[in-house]
Amino acid sequence: MPTVPNNRPDQAVLAQVPDRICTWCKVPMAKRLVGAGRFIHYTCPKCIFQHTTKREDKPGSQA
Repeated sequence: MPTVPNNRPDQAVLAQVPDRICTWCKVPMAKRLVGAGRFIHYTCPKCIFQHTTKREDKPGSQA
């Protein structure tokens, strides 16, 4: 089966972002990039707990 090209670069980046489990519900949290892609915002789909983490730059990726 051919793969479908990913036209949304944010989705490709999110695939590389680590998953996070909700502290209380122990379910996987939804994630999205915010702040021009500098932060990862996690939201629990069950209890709506939210957490934001600053993305770490990979070595050698400075502009």
